[in-house]
Amino acid sequence: MGSLIVANDVPILEVDVVVVGGGPAGATAATVLARAGRQVVVVDKAAFPRDKCCGDGLTAAALRELEDLGVRPEAVEGWHAVDEARVCSPSGYTVSLPLPNGRGLFAAVAPRAALDAAVLDAARAAGATVHDGHAAVSATTTPEAVEVEVEGLGTVQAPFVIGADGAWSPLRRFVGAQVPGYLGDWHAFRQYFADVGPEADALWVWF
Repeated sequence: MGSLIVANDVPILEVDVVVVGGGPAGATAATVLARAGRQVVVVDKAAFPRDKCCGDGLTAAALRELEDLGVRPEAVEGWHAVDEARVCSPSGYTVSLPLPNGRGLFAAVAPRAALDAAVLDAARAAGATVHDGHAAVSATTTPEAVEVEVEGLGTVQAPFVIGADGAWSPLRRFVGAQVPGYLGDWHAFRQYFADVGPEADALWVWF
């Protein structure tokens, strides 16, 4: 968990690393660090499971990363394996690209709410202390450490802090590392369909 010290009558939790943001990036960093023997605290303003707008598609590379983290498909509600990709041109021409058969899983779809919760559970299992539902409300830096004030918890201090709290990262703003004039990079749209039948086994890509 870390060491609890008191400075000026204020309790401060000292750990090796504070991770702000419990999504896949933050949770993965926490898992790797905890496995390496570091004392890690993860904080996130959202209580998991929580949703994110996303295409929900998992590539072969992402699947290998999840395997390394110990995240199994059966732990993710709504996990659906994909056995082929169908690429559609602007003219409507469609090419079917079957994925290798009998050689493992190469693509899948999983709802972000369930997937992100499972990845965060992997961080817990590795030994990281997770405080979801607790936002980082401020952060100050010193030559030796970063002190993060966490809603409902108090102050957490560490030599290192990882900002994994999204494109509009409050942590980046707290420590003065925001990008002037930043307006965001991407926009996302998602819709779910029911009763699709066998077409649901393919990953469709439209150009």
